[in-house]
Amino acid sequence: MVTKEEVLKIIKENTGKEDIVESLEIENDVVKIRFKEKIDDTTLLKIYNELRGLEDVKQVEIGFVRESKDENVKVTEEMILEKLKEVIDPEIGMDAVNLGLIYELRVNPDKTVYIKMTMTTPGCPLTLWLLRAVEEKVLEIPGVKDVEVELTFDPPWTPDRMSEEAKKRLGMF
Repeated sequence: MVTKEEVLKIIKENTGKEDIVESLEIENDVVKIRFKEKIDDTTLLKIYNELRGLEDVKQVEIGFVRESKDENVKVTEEMILEKLKEVIDPEIGMDAVNLGLIYELRVNPDKTVYIKMTMTTPGCPLTLWLLRAVEEKVLEIPGVKDVEVELTFDPPWTPDRMSEEAKKRLGMF
């Protein structure tokens, strides 16, 4: 089983920083990391790939500590879905909501947001980019304290999950 020390070593080697991790959990072959500050995409991708390359790691979840922008704003699922329409899959040219990539969305009482989503294919080369884009867009919403994005392939995505608008735009009628 992978240890916290191994994970922290990979993070330090790639960031050059020892005190960048807010929290680290390892449960059932899943590594969950919450960073204290933003990390550039290249470094984040290196960390992700190195962790996924470890024998006992099946999944890596990465998040960042965020300050709430406005404590008095009511955050709704509708607000989040509208914002997620700005996340465009570059290969298909359609947003994550109309593609049907969002399986579950929950706004918690503490103004944290949980999103369970998928990709159109398990081998999608843009998976990490899309997950991060979803996280960043949601964090742009005033009042959102933090967001957790879970990737799933159960059930697998099919074109049936797309909205009628998406099917029309992609000529599927």
